Amino acid sequence: MELLDWNLPEGVFAAVTTVSQPGNLAVHVGDDPAAVIRNRRQLQNQFDLPVSPRWLRQVHSTRVVDFDDAYPTAEADAIYANQSQTVCAVLTADCLPILLCSDDGSEIAAVHAGWRGLAGGIIDNALMRFDCPAHQLSAYIGPAISMPVFEVGDEVRAAFLSTGAVDSETFRSHIAGKWHANLPLLAQRILEQHGCQAVKQSGHCTYTDSRWYSYRRDSSCGRIASVIWKK
Repeated sequence: MELLDWNLPEGVFAAVTTVSQPGNLAVHVGDDPAAVIRNRRQLQNQFDLPVSPRWLRQVHSTRVVDFDDAYPTAEADAIYANQSQTVCAVLTADCLPILLCSDDGSEIAAVHAGWRGLAGGIIDNALMRFDCPAHQLSAYIGPAISMPVFEVGDEVRAAFLSTGAVDSETFRSHIAGKWHANLPLLAQRILEQHGCQAVKQSGHCTYTDSRWYSYRRDSSCGRIASVIWKK
């Protein structure tokens, strides 16, 4: 569990958790609910978060909710805030966690993007919530499954054709009907198309690095959190 190496405005902070620090943060994976609550409390205490994160019910959608409207029963895959004393977080185990921040620090967001959400426009919808233009934003793409171990079918590549992000760097032919997809680069390309050029990737692969949970590797596993907050 560590603060991100990401140049953020004063008063804005971001962090990512690991398998061991503080452990699983998701209530829907069969873990002991009391243990999840303890882990969430540890996260809040370690970073002195101003409030508890508003945990979303993530369903691989393209829906974005405002911080004030984010409740455990709300189905959404991104959360946006433009007030102080707010915490935006998403849970992942191979999917992309994308954190967004305006250059002046007045607006933040956290996005959960699997291939469906990414192709469907979750980034587009998140950027639309910001009052500032995309070129006045920076983005951090956290630990996610990497291209060499993310095999997908023709239907996944086809879903991205309309985004303009499909090329030999984002999809590499593997065997007949199968491709290796570069989710982090796809997200970066989409962000850049909107004008967000300040994009940083963690470079960490959840599948090959045991510090992170991986659904493809372990099937039954917990979730890490990627968190951004304003004090």
